[in-house]
Amino acid sequence: MFELNTVINGAVPEAMKVVPDGIVDLIVTSPPYNVDLGNNKYNKTPYSLYKDNKEHFEYIAWLKMVFEECYRVLKSGGRVVINIGDGKNGSVPTGSDITQFMKDLNYIPYTHIIWEKSQVGSRTSWGSFNSPSSPSFPTPFEHILVFCKDSKKLLETGKTDLKGDEFIEWSLALWRFAPEIRMKEFGHPAMFPEELPKRCIKMLSYIGAVVMDPFAGAGTTLVVAKALKRNYIGFEISSKYVDIINERLKDEPSFWDDWSDEQIDIIDEVEKKEISFWD
Repeated sequence: MFELNTVINGAVPEAMKVVPDGIVDLIVTSPPYNVDLGNNKYNKTPYSLYKDNKEHFEYIAWLKMVFEECYRVLKSGGRVVINIGDGKNGSVPTGSDITQFMKDLNYIPYTHIIWEKSQVGSRTSWGSFNSPSSPSFPTPFEHILVFCKDSKKLLETGKTDLKGDEFIEWSLALWRFAPEIRMKEFGHPAMFPEELPKRCIKMLSYIGAVVMDPFAGAGTTLVVAKALKRNYIGFEISSKYVDIINERLKDEPSFWDDWSDEQIDIIDEVEKKEISFWD
């Protein structure tokens, strides 16, 4: 039987079939970037299991299938946040390709946030140095693409934990914060910092909402969702990373000892949907 607040060890989109229709309020995720992690000159650490070197058309087709399944499990009015970077200094327009297929899947584009990472390493690759012949343009930023299902406005009401100063700063679609620096600690080569899901979850969902990450990785979205009193669902193909996620979640204090009305309503809703889903 499907349960909330769990991490499922399996490959998406197939593993997502267990999730009932229309129960997820918010998806916050960062899929693999398809930049051949472990073999490219900038990152020699590969994923535990996933091979990050598909042909671009194959990679985009696979992501489209994943987010088609995300559309099924998302509530009407629900949101999807996709953190992604373009390949080869912008010459592989992954963010643009994702936006196109999300529109094909009937998602509504909501906003496009630029995450300015303030991270430019020592430059050794200039292209045609001091010449317009073929200069290189490194990209010290990533995309945070936000989409919604059916409506830009949430169709349910709830309680927010968003503060006024946070709203003022975060509602500007240019975010500046440092990338994750603890990747060796968690044994994962490509993590975003907790600040990213924190902003997305508080800006785009109410307390007690169901937050999902189909590419859970080291579990940052799930850990932050739990800390912010949201329910969570995670999927991860690597059992090694699932163990890491569960350890991180175990260290995060549980809020279920003091259930709110919103959380009880969410559980009731899922139980009702389970009956119709499994019949």
